[in-house]
Amino acid sequence: MTDLWRFALATWRLSDVEATCLQLQDDYQVSAALLLCGCWLGRKGYPLHPPLAKILSARAFEWEQQRLAPLRALRRAAGQQAPWAEWKRLLQDAELEAEHLLMTELEEAVSAQPRAEDAPVSENWLLLLVPDAATCEGQAKLLARLWLAVQSGEAF
Repeated sequence: MTDLWRFALATWRLSDVEATCLQLQDDYQVSAALLLCGCWLGRKGYPLHPPLAKILSARAFEWEQQRLAPLRALRRAAGQQAPWAEWKRLLQDAELEAEHLLMTELEEAVSAQPRAEDAPVSENWLLLLVPDAATCEGQAKLLARLWLAVQSGEAF
């Protein structure tokens, strides 16, 4: 199990994290995996690196468009039909595994970057990965809420 995946699983269970990530995903099409990666980078003390942020964002966007969004749409449609409950469960499992694979790729991209030993914990990775938050008050508030929830968690 990778460090990012462990972090994501623990973080997802924290109060307000799941709801905030899903709201950003549904309302603003921001990848939940990318959000969790940004929180992980900020918590681990990785220095801000705009070229890496572009790579991570592009990879998450590709996964969302080609793999995760279609799975999510199927899962939600299956949830509308009671006889399809087992299929919905299988789709949930597939969606979770796709998130895991994406996070593995994101962590591999990050692994080439040096980590600062004395870097402060910072939410700036979220702002770098979700640049629209600079001009969208709704996104900015949700990112702040997510960071606060992550910071208050004892899961790490």
